Amino acid sequence: MNLGFDTFDTFRFKQLVFVNSAAYAYTQIRIDQHTALFGENNLGKTSMLNALKLFLLPEVNFRNCGSKFNFRGTNGNLYDGMASFRYYFPEDRTFIILEAENPHGDFCIVLHRGAATEKMEYARLVVPCPYERLEALFWDVDAGGDGGIGAPVETMTLQGVKALLHEMGGEPLSDPKTILERLFTNQPYDKKAGRYSLLPLRNGAGKPEMDAWRKLVHLAFDISASDERTLPDTLATIIEGQKSRKEEELQLDLNAIVEEAYQLREEGDRITRIRNASDRWEKFNERFKDETQLRGQAAKAYADLNESVEVEEGRLQEAMEAASGALTKADSRAEALRDIARETDNSVKTTAAEVKATGKQVDRLRKEINAAHATLNEFPGMSGQEIIESLDEHIVEQEQYIEGYNNKAVAQQQHADICNRLAGNERQAKRLDEKLTSRTPTLLDDLTVSDASILNSLNRSLGTTHGVLTHEQKQAFAHFSQQFLSEDGSLVLGHHHERIALSDIAYQEYDAEKSRQHMQGQLNELKAIIAQDKKYRDKLLEEATMGPEEIARRRQRAEQEISKAKKDKNSLNALDANLQTLGSLEGELHEKEEKLKEQKHQYGIAEVQWKEADENRQEAGQEHKNIKGQAQQVRLIRQRLDRIGKDANNVLEGRHKVIKPTPCEVSEANIVALEESVDDLSAQRNKVHEQLRKLLTMDILSNTDSLAHLSSFTGDQVADFHEQLKAVFDNLDTQEANYRHQVDRHNKTTHSQVDILRSAKQMVAAFISGINAEMGQFSISDLEEVRVDYKLHPRFEQLLADLEKADLLSDELQDNKVYEQLKAFQADFFNADARRTGILLSLDKILAGVHYKYRKRGEEGWTTNAQSNGTTMMITTNLLSVLMSRLVDGDAQVTMPLVMDEFGSLATQNMRTARQIAEQHGYCLFVANPNRDSKITQVLGNYVHLGLFHATQAYAENRTVVHHGLCESLARKGTLTRRAADTQIEGASLSEEEANQ
Repeated sequence: MNLGFDTFDTFRFKQLVFVNSAAYAYTQIRIDQHTALFGENNLGKTSMLNALKLFLLPEVNFRNCGSKFNFRGTNGNLYDGMASFRYYFPEDRTFIILEAENPHGDFCIVLHRGAATEKMEYARLVVPCPYERLEALFWDVDAGGDGGIGAPVETMTLQGVKALLHEMGGEPLSDPKTILERLFTNQPYDKKAGRYSLLPLRNGAGKPEMDAWRKLVHLAFDISASDERTLPDTLATIIEGQKSRKEEELQLDLNAIVEEAYQLREEGDRITRIRNASDRWEKFNERFKDETQLRGQAAKAYADLNESVEVEEGRLQEAMEAASGALTKADSRAEALRDIARETDNSVKTTAAEVKATGKQVDRLRKEINAAHATLNEFPGMSGQEIIESLDEHIVEQEQYIEGYNNKAVAQQQHADICNRLAGNERQAKRLDEKLTSRTPTLLDDLTVSDASILNSLNRSLGTTHGVLTHEQKQAFAHFSQQFLSEDGSLVLGHHHERIALSDIAYQEYDAEKSRQHMQGQLNELKAIIAQDKKYRDKLLEEATMGPEEIARRRQRAEQEISKAKKDKNSLNALDANLQTLGSLEGELHEKEEKLKEQKHQYGIAEVQWKEADENRQEAGQEHKNIKGQAQQVRLIRQRLDRIGKDANNVLEGRHKVIKPTPCEVSEANIVALEESVDDLSAQRNKVHEQLRKLLTMDILSNTDSLAHLSSFTGDQVADFHEQLKAVFDNLDTQEANYRHQVDRHNKTTHSQVDILRSAKQMVAAFISGINAEMGQFSISDLEEVRVDYKLHPRFEQLLADLEKADLLSDELQDNKVYEQLKAFQADFFNADARRTGILLSLDKILAGVHYKYRKRGEEGWTTNAQSNGTTMMITTNLLSVLMSRLVDGDAQVTMPLVMDEFGSLATQNMRTARQIAEQHGYCLFVANPNRDSKITQVLGNYVHLGLFHATQAYAENRTVVHHGLCESLARKGTLTRRAADTQIEGASLSEEEANQ
């Protein structure tokens, strides 16, 4: 049934579309007519009903989901934000669309995933056209597959859909402020501003109106009022939202009253303390004056003596400067002459040291030269280089000995090496000896060396073939050899320009005598080596039988031999340089000895001059000491003056700095008299301080508790406190009069604030009375009249009762219990954040409960007994309509769905009554039930059985439910048919028995 509120100010919710959301591939549900949702559990019927909150509330994310949307499962538990976000917006290709109508035309609100998925955001697009123009973007209804239920649009993407909607005039609503302005305000004369007005709130989308609207939304989804705080919170918020003037707000500050009372009580106590301390003040005032007089006398004596000391210090300063100048001059001359004598003495010592050092160098060189000559004498007939080579051999030999001494295995190896070398050398010597003794002439022996060499170069066998040439042969060989020459190590054939170089034939000299001498030399060398090796072998054999002591002795002897050989070698190497250096040093030594003699003479003269200057310095020093002693006496007096003037207690308080001084004698007597005067002043000051501490501990002056425990006070502090105390005691009568006036004003303020509390109670009573006046126009079932009853919080009631007993306009402060009660009440019943809204009484806290009371037809008494769930739902529906009329613009008619879950639990008669009540207030019933119920279809006429149609092709495997205007009706061939959107399905008439179930 189409209710058809076709007035100019009609605001209508038309249909709800899910695309790839919740459990649905694509569902299209009419909500501008009574509609029932059937289907098994977990198909998302309740979540479909709850999805309306996403459009009814100006939210942009699922954070704090419980307080925003109150999504609950079948077990009553709240769903958290992330679970809700993933359920309604599981991916980018997810959309939830609401088609609506207002006086400016049809429009759609399209919800989709937001940019910040980690923040659980969703976004809105508003499009100025009916949904039928958008349908093709989301589902192909005319696709032939799946028995006519259509198929998904494969090319659908979030960016693609947003681009197409933008081309159709769509625009995003991103921030809450814009959403409030565009969706929740009525702009009947401004089409651009009011094009997407969904809910025209009476006073615009201000915070009070939106707070009240949120409560109404939760009430609309809790028609049975199962949550005991639903009604109290809703009514309290609407009462708050209806205040049109600032004066109507329950704004008061009980804490300020309490704080002022505490301050006044403290002020009264302080005045009493002042009155009780009058005698002590008189004593303090008298001693303060005595101290002031004594301070003036001591300050004058201090100024006189201080000025006279400064004059004496000036005179002594001049004398000290003159004596210091003379002493400095004498000291400078004495120091200068002493420096000359010291420098001369240092020069003598330096030159003497140089003479000594040079003499030592000369002696050392002479010793080294003598050692070198001794070494030369040990090796007669040998050159220095030959001796050095012999010493190197000796060093190597001794090192071998040491190595053998240190390591037996090395010694054994050395013995083996010596034996092998001996055997080889003896064999070689034997061969050489045999060659020398048994040599026979060769063919070349009788030729000249040059001829023999040419022939030997041409054929080496001629030099090894034995025999004697005849005379003719000798001449032939000589003639033949003369055809050749030797050049650059090779033979040349011919002479002069006809020469032929034989570069491949090397020149090989042949000299029989030279060869014999060479062999003899080789033999001699071998014999010497053999003799040495035999000696070394015998030594090794001998050492092999020696004990460790003898071995150690020989090792030490070898080391000594090495050390001596190295020393001798070094002396030989340095002999020439040492001879040259010695000559140079001997000349240098003579020059330094002459220089030393002259320096000693100069030192004698400088020492005499210095002693004379030192005597003059001692005389100037004594004069300086005498003046310094006088200055020290004055300085001691100055120090005693400074201890008085700069004393930490500062008894003079700086008075001496402003007094004109009179000259006096700088004497011990005057400084003693001043010190005694200051001591008397200090004692008097201590007495003043003691009296001041006692006054400060009496808490007469504010913020002086910590100062009362100070060890001392400055003069300015004492004078300041004296001035403050004098002002307090001189004006005590005036303070007492002011206090009485403040108490009177405070009591009047408290009385006016309590009146505001009473007005809160009256405001609730007046609002409930107005509601009941409208509720009295309806009757439900056998109930003749229904009223809303309420209960205020017991503490609020008790506070008002206690305040009635108190005399708030008396001339005395109230008992502390009254103020403590006010303070505790504000802490629990006022808003927590007063920075933006002021300190306001929270009506939802004092409204402890709201319930219905009933008067049955034919009865006079009222009852609060619980009614059936259906009756309660119908009553709440009436209440909802009454409350809506206070929020929605009076010239507008809003046709919106009224959500009821588990609708089948109502009796048929109550179902019909629910429909009738909904229609009276312009609502459409949007209900859900697990099973198809003939009673529901009979009453409502329109239903959707979710879950009957599943798409084999969907956007996601777990979201396949499809419905797009196809209702449950059987055609003759059992196929699905599309029916008009406003077609009613009327079932068979129910029997009276069914109707009363």
